[in-house]
Amino acid sequence: MSTDFVPETEDDEQPETAQEKKEGEDAATDAETGTSKEAGEKKEEAEFQRRYLNEKWYGRYGNNGAFLEYNESDEWKEVDEDMREFVEQLWYEQQNAEQQTKNYTWDEEKKEWIRKENAALDDDTIAEYQAHYGEQFIKEYDQIYEKMDAELKEKTEAKIKEVEEKREKKKMKKAGQPQQQGWIDMEEKSTAVYVSGMPTDVTIEEFTEFMSKCGVIQQDPRTRRSKIKLYLDDEGNSKGDGRCCYIKMESVELALSILDGARMRDCEVKVEKAHFELKGEFDPAKKKRKLTPAQKKRFFESQNKIFEWKPDKPRNYRPLSDCTVIIKNLFTLEQMAKNAALLLDLKEEVEQSCAKYGAVKKVVVYDNNPEGVVSVAFESTEHSDLAVKMLNGRIVDGRE
Repeated sequence: MSTDFVPETEDDEQPETAQEKKEGEDAATDAETGTSKEAGEKKEEAEFQRRYLNEKWYGRYGNNGAFLEYNESDEWKEVDEDMREFVEQLWYEQQNAEQQTKNYTWDEEKKEWIRKENAALDDDTIAEYQAHYGEQFIKEYDQIYEKMDAELKEKTEAKIKEVEEKREKKKMKKAGQPQQQGWIDMEEKSTAVYVSGMPTDVTIEEFTEFMSKCGVIQQDPRTRRSKIKLYLDDEGNSKGDGRCCYIKMESVELALSILDGARMRDCEVKVEKAHFELKGEFDPAKKKRKLTPAQKKRFFESQNKIFEWKPDKPRNYRPLSDCTVIIKNLFTLEQMAKNAALLLDLKEEVEQSCAKYGAVKKVVVYDNNPEGVVSVAFESTEHSDLAVKMLNGRIVDGRE
């Protein structure tokens, strides 16, 4: 007897066929796929991208978000309207460059990008290259550039023009005639004077003392010697004339007005500006090498120190070394050799004893000194004076 069970159904409800069931499952699958696709798109739009462009960090959310700029306050701020088009152009240039490397890999040995083995050079790759570097790319750049703000465009063109002008000036300067080698006239800037009429037995010390009355004599930056000279004859004897070079031009005028006509012993001295003449042909080998920037800096600093004004030290001024007290005969070398811990014990004992007279900065025990020396540094001379007064003459282990 067959007892198959058939569920009861209402009049308006029909049993679901297999085809209808399949269509329902497909619809549910499409709905789920659409939902996941929408979620993926939202996730893609919400993804934050960053790129380093024109020495700044820029970013945006997804592919349609506004461009943001990372400012000095460590904050992301929306890019100004006048810079938006320019940043967008730089952004896409960088993005396109990144896409070009997807079919390449970096070779450490060759230090270059090489094409991957499985990356075929197909028509799509060629079309992509032409799109980025061909005529189409240039047209897109021109369109974006034309949309830029007029003021920004004018500033950019002015900057480009300025750079081009500087380049042209450099080219013209290099293309000009080379500077002729030879002696040049330096009389206008020279601080040297020529002195004649001096005694023939004059010494360089006497000449230096005589010329120092009108100013400071310049030193040679290489030898550090005073630039003062007595002219000698063929036998090495003084001819009674010489040259002196001052630091300041004012010293030259002073020497012309004071020393010209003055008497050195029984001789009347004549002082005039030094004139330099070329003897024979110009020899580049005899020309002195120029000073390096570091040598020039040190030379001028040493000259400026001569004219610096320094206030006089007060009468009660005492050097920093007066804060240190030297104590002798505190130990012997035999004691140090027998007791290795004596060094630390003595240092601690001296520090505690001297702390009664003032704040102690440092205690040093010279364990190899035969006189048994210990130095104590105080913070002020008042403390060191008190320590000397109280410790001087004290007997320690039978030693004074």
